[in-house]
Order: sequence, then C-alpha cells, then structure tokens
Amino acid sequence: MSNVPTRRRVRRWRFLIALGSMAVSLARPDAAAAQEGARAVTIEEAIRLAIEHHPASVQAAVQSSGARADRLQARGALLPSLALNGTYSNSSNQRFDQTTGQLVSQNYTAQLQASYEIFGGGRRLAGLRSAGADVDAAEARERAQRFQTVLGTTEIFYAAAAAADLLTVAEQRFARAEQQLEFARARLDLGTATTSDELRAEIEVGNAELALVDARSALRRSTLELGRQIGSEEEVWPAEASLPSRAPDLPETEALVGRALQVSPSVLAAQATLRSRGADRLAAMTPYLPSVRVTGGYDWTAFQFPPREQSWSFRVIASYPLFNGFQREAALSRAGAQQRLAEAVALDATLGARVAVESAVQDIEAASRRAEISERSVTLAREDLRVQEERYQIGATTILELQASQVALADAEVTAVRARQELGSAVARLEAILGEPLDEV
Repeated sequence: MSNVPTRRRVRRWRFLIALGSMAVSLARPDAAAAQEGARAVTIEEAIRLAIEHHPASVQAAVQSSGARADRLQARGALLPSLALNGTYSNSSNQRFDQTTGQLVSQNYTAQLQASYEIFGGGRRLAGLRSAGADVDAAEARERAQRFQTVLGTTEIFYAAAAAADLLTVAEQRFARAEQQLEFARARLDLGTATTSDELRAEIEVGNAELALVDARSALRRSTLELGRQIGSEEEVWPAEASLPSRAPDLPETEALVGRALQVSPSVLAAQATLRSRGADRLAAMTPYLPSVRVTGGYDWTAFQFPPREQSWSFRVIASYPLFNGFQREAALSRAGAQQRLAEAVALDATLGARVAVESAVQDIEAASRRAEISERSVTLAREDLRVQEERYQIGATTILELQASQVALADAEVTAVRARQELGSAVARLEAILGEPLDEV
C-alpha cells in the first residue's frame, strides 16, 4: 500500500511533463515556419544562377570573348587590306589647274587602294599561333572559374543547409531543456528533488535559448549570403534534405590523377599559356628578317561630277631595320623571360593537380568516415538520453547526469551536421580540381 501514493505522484508529474512538452512544441517557432514564404532553391538551381550572375564568372566569359576577338584580328592580318576613299572640295576663290589650264573652284576625287604584306618573317603566323593559344588559355581559365564559382556556391549552399539543420538541433535542445525543467519542477512539488535541480534546469534552458538565438542569426546570414551568390537581394533557403549523407563512389586515385592531368582547367590553362609565350618569342625574332609589302590603287579625279580623269599606281616596298635602338633585342629578351616563367607555371600546375587530387580524395574519405561515426554517435546519444530520462523520472539518477546526456546529444547532432557539410564541400573541391562532375569521370 505504501507504493500507491508514489505511483500516483509519478503519474501526476508525468502528465504535467507531457502537458508542458505539448505547450513548448506549439509555442516555439521552428525552421519550417521560418522558411515559409521564403524562396527555396536546389543546389543545381543555385549553381546555374551563380554562374549567370557572379562577377568572377562574367569576367572570365568576357576575357574569353576578348581573346576570340584578338584571334579574329590575327586571322584578318593574313588577308589584304582594301580601302575606298572619296573627297569633294569647293572654294569661294578659284584656283588655276595646271592639268587643264583652267580656273576651277570644285574638285572631285575617288580612290580604291589595296595593300598586302607578302613576307613579314613569319610574324603574322606567329601572332595567329599566339592568339589561338590565348583563346585556349582563356577558355580554360573560364572553365576553371566556372568550377570555382560552383565550388563557392556549393560551400555557401551547404553552409546554409547546415545552418538550417543546426537551427532544428537548437530548437530540439531548447524543447528538451524546457521539458527537463518541467521534470525538475514536478519532482520538486512532489518532494523528490531539490531547488538545485530546478535552478540547474533553468540554467540549461537559458543556455539552450542562447544557442537557439545564435542558430537563428547564423541561418539568417547564410541565407542572405546564398541570395547574394545567386544574384538575389532577398534571403534564399536551401531545399529540403540538401546535405549529402554519403560520399559518391570514387575511381582509383591514380585514375583521378591521370584524368586531372588531361582535363584540369588549371593544367590546360598553364599549358596553353606556355604555347602562347613560345609563339610570342618566335614573333619577337621576326624583326631580324626583312618585310615585303605590295600596294596598289586606282584614282578618279575631275573638277566636274562625275570624275573622268583616271590613274593607277603599284608599289613594292621592302624594309629591313638595320638598327632600332636595341628594340628587337629587348623584345626578344622579355619574350624569353615570359616563356621561362610560363614553363615554371605549367610544371607547377601539373604537380599541383596531382597533390590537389590526392588531398581531395583523402578529405572525402575522411569526411565520409566522420559522417558515419557522427551518425552512430547521434543514435547512441539519443538512446543514452532516453535511459537517463527514465532513470530521472524514478529518481535513480541526478539532474547533472541528465543534463550531461542532453548536452552530449546536442553536441553529437551538431557534429553530424558539420560532418555532412564537410563531406559535400570535399566532393565539390575535387570536382573543381577536375573541372567536371564526378559522375562524368
């Protein structure tokens, strides 16, 4: 009979706890409520919009367009130039024309001129070769910048997704803290707990609320940053279930390294720049050779319209600079220095691609393992908290042990979110190095 009042008291404060938990769940705002009405994008949409609007991507595209214009100009140098000119003049004073012996005040002329460089020492061909290599380098840099934009957008997107998940974690911690406070107050009313239990529970509620405030602030910053990245002035939320839970299947590391040396934008850009500097050095040698140009024209001249006096001209011009103040030598020296620099950059890009790929693979493997361990830790922490709550209800444990389990669960959930965020960023870094998605490797 002595156990009957105790069981009644237990049922009573269990009812109070359940009622308090229901009130907390109905009163508190959560991540879903905060997201209502806000714009949400998937990672594919965010990447597409970022490539369209991010200044670095736009600048890289403009530079590629300029390089193609320079190549078009270099091709045009291989063709003859053609010009058509015409003039008309009139004066209030007449003048004597020696050709006709008349006094005239008007003059009409028309002229068709053509010019072509027969031989320029290979300068135009070297210029065309250099322009073509510059186009390849610019397009490779544009591709590299595109994937850098993809990487930056992915990191910002995953940061916003992690912030949303961390807000949920903070809300759950706050709800558990308030539930714990109800536990403590119910037991205090029944005389099975002390005032210290209630005070410690209130402290945990305050700490949980501080974490909730920080989580909301971090989420606000992340969504605004994501909006800026895709060209929106408002906050943008990541779509549901955005963080990856597992790493993709990776080929062998050597296969990835070999692929990077073939298609990595940084490697291709460095190699194209090296070819361009070699063509520039070849072009710097051409002033040591003579140049030959032919010009011709046809003229119409008259003092009354239409012009009837006709003439033509033809010239062959050969030029060879004997001495031009060491300009040729200085240009050749500068071109050689630029070529040596391009060789060093190309070698470093090749070595850097190998190191970057191997490091990225290790980061993915480590992040994947951390994600697995952290998910297991969350499962264990939840079970531990469940056991501690049951023990606290019957007075078999202290509030300190219950709070330690609650904090351990919150830490485990935060670690799990961060691990999944790092996993997604590590995969994006490897794709940025390769210059292509992993599913295309």
